[in-house]
Amino acid sequence: MKYLTLMIIPYPGADVRSIRIKHRTIKLLSGLAALLVCISIATLFYLKPILEKAREYDRLLSQNQLLSVENRKIRALAQKMVAIDNLVTKIQTTQGVKETGKASGEGEGQGTETTFAFMDNFAPVENALAVTPPTTDGEDKNAAIPSGLPVKEKSYISRTFNPEIFHFGIDIPLKQGTAVRATADGVVTLADKSYDLGFYVMIKHASGYSTLYAHNSLLAVNKGDRIKKGDLIAYSGNMGQSTAPHLHYAIFDQNGNPMDPLPFLEQ
Repeated sequence: MKYLTLMIIPYPGADVRSIRIKHRTIKLLSGLAALLVCISIATLFYLKPILEKAREYDRLLSQNQLLSVENRKIRALAQKMVAIDNLVTKIQTTQGVKETGKASGEGEGQGTETTFAFMDNFAPVENALAVTPPTTDGEDKNAAIPSGLPVKEKSYISRTFNPEIFHFGIDIPLKQGTAVRATADGVVTLADKSYDLGFYVMIKHASGYSTLYAHNSLLAVNKGDRIKKGDLIAYSGNMGQSTAPHLHYAIFDQNGNPMDPLPFLEQ
């Protein structure tokens, strides 16, 4: 039988030590070493996807926890929004005003839809704007300047003056049948009904301004009537191009150009 002899000399002059190893043992050890190497490599290839999945699981778990926190925040905000909506509804109810619709292309809570795109083809309004202002005969000219709201009931402005969307006035949500009053002395130049405006009134004032009151359910004046500030001219409604009971109030200057009514409300 063949042997492999290893001779070991610890230091010069020391006795020689020898170790004999059978060739068969060497081959067996070599095979075991090779097998261990193969098993180690195979284990690494096998465990690599498992380790990657474990890392992905940890990442997804962390994201899920963050999403859970955000979801709780969103639910809390939604609950607050519902509470605010309920509070607004209660306030509107106590004030006698409750919105029942939504404006086309607008956000929640507008409740009205009034645009003046019709001005391009509404001859009666254009003609009324061109009427010569009535004479005051020594009366107070300040009374001929529109001022304040055209209603006495408490309400709010659901849509403001915005020429970019052809909304040349303000919308005031009101209960059906609320009294609408003139905001200045003048003469009724229009008291009529149209598809767009429902029942509407236009008043020409000695100051040169004209005021328009639209979407009414009933008129209380006729064309040619002389009006004093505060006089009843109509009852609000939901007629014409409207999605909820409201009054559309507009002011025009001496040249028929629409003006923002908000500054006049503060006078």
